[in-house]
Order: sequence, then C-alpha cells, then structure tokens
Amino acid sequence: MKLKFLFFIIIPINIYAQDNTALLQTYFSEVQAGSYAPVPQSILNEEAQANELLTALVTYQNDSNEVIRTRAYNISKRIGQNHLEIAIRQQAINQQIKALDGKDAGIMVKAINALAGFQNTDFNFNQQLKIINRLKADMPHLAQYVRLVGYMPNEAAVEALQQVQLQVTDGWESFNLNLALARRGDEQATTTVLNKIQNAQINDAFVYDIVPVLVYTRSIEIFDFLEELIFSDEADCSSANPDSNANILCGYRIMEYVAPAIENFPLPTDEYGELEVDDYETALVTLREWLIQNPDYQLVKDTY
Repeated sequence: MKLKFLFFIIIPINIYAQDNTALLQTYFSEVQAGSYAPVPQSILNEEAQANELLTALVTYQNDSNEVIRTRAYNISKRIGQNHLEIAIRQQAINQQIKALDGKDAGIMVKAINALAGFQNTDFNFNQQLKIINRLKADMPHLAQYVRLVGYMPNEAAVEALQQVQLQVTDGWESFNLNLALARRGDEQATTTVLNKIQNAQINDAFVYDIVPVLVYTRSIEIFDFLEELIFSDEADCSSANPDSNANILCGYRIMEYVAPAIENFPLPTDEYGELEVDDYETALVTLREWLIQNPDYQLVKDTY
C-alpha cells in the first residue's frame, strides 16, 4: 500500500513539471504571434524542474526573433535569481554570460544588469574569469560593464580594469573605472572618486544618478561622504509630491539607497533591502542616531 501511495504522489508532480514545460512552449508561441502577456507565474515559481525549464529556454535564446531572445533571457534571470540551489543559479548565470557575447547591444546590457542581480558569491571561478576576460576598452556599455567586473570577487579584476583605464578618455567611463577599482579596494581610485564628488552640486540629479554608483563601491571612505549628506540639513532636493514645490532634505532619498548596503540597517526593509517606512522624518532621525552610535558599522559586500 505504501508503494502505491508513493506512486500516486509522484505522478502529479511529473505531470505538473510537464505542464510547465508545455506552458513555456505555449507562452513563446503566443509571443511569436505578437502577444504581450506576462510570463505565467508558475514558470517563474517552479523549483523542482528549474533545470528543465532553463534547458528549454536555450532554444528560445537562440531564436532569430529579438523579442523572443530577450524574453527568454529575462525568464532565465528570474528563475535563477530566485532559486535556492546554487547549481541552478550558476546555470542561469552561464546563460546570461552567453548573452554578453551576442551582437545585440540591448540584450547585452540587460544581461549585465541581470548578472548584477546575483550575489557575487554565486559566481564560480570560471564564470568570474569569463566576465573579467571579456572586458575591452571599445566594448559597448563600458561604464556598466566595468562595474560588473569590479563586482567580481577576484583579484584578476584589478589588473583588467587598470589595463582598460590606460586606454579610456571618456570622462564618465573613466569615473566608472575608478568606481569599479574602488569596489576592489584600490585606495588611489577611491581618492580620485572622492576628489571628483567633493565639490559637486548636491541636487536631484546627483542623488538619482551618482549616489547609487557611490553606494556600489562599498567603500567606507565614500560612505563617510554619504553620511555627511545624510546629516545635512540643506533642502537641496525636490519633493516626490507633485503638488508641492517645497524642497526636501536629500537625506530622505539617500537613506533609501544605502539601506541594502549596510549590515543591520536600523530601519525596516523588505526582502530586497528596499526601505519600508511611512514617516521619513522620523526614519531619518533614527538613522542619524544609529550612525552616531555605530561608527564602525559593516557594509554588505556580496550584493551589487
């Protein structure tokens, strides 16, 4: 009786897995026909048969239709990043690395962003080297790519970044190379970044465009600079309220960016490290007090 019971448990699981593989095929047939329907949630939530789904996605990643290729890589990312097994995460990483070698610059930049969404401890040594060795000074999306290289926990990244730095003349790309080297602990690069931003005008553009890449460095010296902005009482940023013309403290925005990067952050965050507070004035006061009481706080190094 026990064997019969086990048999009837296994059969529905196999049928479910087959249904999801068939559902994936149906979904891409609809995409081919012009459908904009979202990916079925059961595919994204599949745990037991994630390997089979990722394997099936390879066909669509090689499709001649750019929309199908883009969606196939996106599904791979979403299955991999959410999976508990490192083997599945690395399988998805391999697919995103393959996307870096394609001729489509749009898919390439999506792959860069996808890889940045994995913890850097998910990458095995060979995957790290594939990403690092691909770095070239004349490649598209260089600014984003050098930050991905700097994210790799591999000393080979430093030499690769320094070699490209000798060939780059564009100011934004050069700045990002220093950010990437700062992430790898390069003191000279960190000093260069600090000198660049020390006299910058603090406003909405600075907070939205520059602060996130400063947080990326996980450099305590650069976080000291961000702390100064958090403690500033200068209202240099615009309110998110469209009905208000009053300026607000930039610290409200900055504390959102630093939240996922600080260990034991004192304010509530969701599973992705996003800030979850309603009263920003009280939250900023709480954060300031915590920073005063915890001057030796640690930074989260395994996320982008």
